[in-house]
Amino acid sequence: AGAVERLSVVCAHCNAKLTPKEMDYDCKMDKLAVGLRAVFKPLRRDAATNDFLMRSSRRPAAMNWGMAVACTYLRKYMSLTDANAILGRGRMHVLSQEQATDLMEGHLADGSSGRVLLDVGAGEGEVTEKLRDGGGFSAVVATEASPPMVKRLKAKGFQCVVGAYDVLGVLDAAKADGVQVHPDGFDAIALLNVLDRCDTPFTLLAQLRAMLRPGSGRLVLAVVIPFRPFVEDGKTHRPPKERLGLPTQGTWENGVNQLWERVIKPSGFKVERLARVPYISEGDQRHGAYILDDAVFVLSVPSEAEAAAAMAEGAGVSAGVVEEVA
Repeated sequence: AGAVERLSVVCAHCNAKLTPKEMDYDCKMDKLAVGLRAVFKPLRRDAATNDFLMRSSRRPAAMNWGMAVACTYLRKYMSLTDANAILGRGRMHVLSQEQATDLMEGHLADGSSGRVLLDVGAGEGEVTEKLRDGGGFSAVVATEASPPMVKRLKAKGFQCVVGAYDVLGVLDAAKADGVQVHPDGFDAIALLNVLDRCDTPFTLLAQLRAMLRPGSGRLVLAVVIPFRPFVEDGKTHRPPKERLGLPTQGTWENGVNQLWERVIKPSGFKVERLARVPYISEGDQRHGAYILDDAVFVLSVPSEAEAAAAMAEGAGVSAGVVEEVA
């Protein structure tokens, strides 16, 4: 326990040096929008999170240094995501299995007939496994745009892995692989730290809403706050085609309020649960771990009456929020 608490943790946004005790799970409730206060329930750092924090420190220093050098070389020819997948470095932690259970408990339909989870942008699948086991899902459909990451996903034995930049062919792919998705849609969809790395975030949310079971289905949405979007385009980065007009500076609470008012509510979702977690990346030869500040929403598709009321309240909010970039 002492080694964990002495670990050097660095904020990847501001380069501030922290300790694990300084990683935020709580928030300033009085700064949250009134509609979000009742659904905010903090998670806690657990043993699995501590174990992840210590990963890079348990490797030989020469191995951490060698992988960093190799990644720098590969980045001349490919994206950081592809390079990390090839090297097996830079793994990320959003939720442990215990935290996933806490987050989704009481928010999913009876699983007696078998729940199916769709994880969009699943990376190498370690977080996907935590969600599957924590939520009691019997089958997983995972999508990923990076070919080296797709290879790692397939090695984990998920029921269906789709290598694609969008979700348009996901249901057909699941059916072809024998996954029994409910006729009304997926029992749960995970979109973890993808919204700020995709070209059309508003369009993607609309597509996922249509793929989620009305009433009982849940979208688990994790978003880094503050919101600083870009799209990996080979070796370079570029702005997304759809810009959401969210603040790139400021407090976690303000970022969450703006995300709720400008994006989530206009997209037709209802918030069932909100939590704050550190989005942790494995460390390297310099630091034990790197973190960003995540907001994790558990969202549902509201009833027609609830949706009509929300749309009336938010009329005009989305206008001007999304800007198409040529």
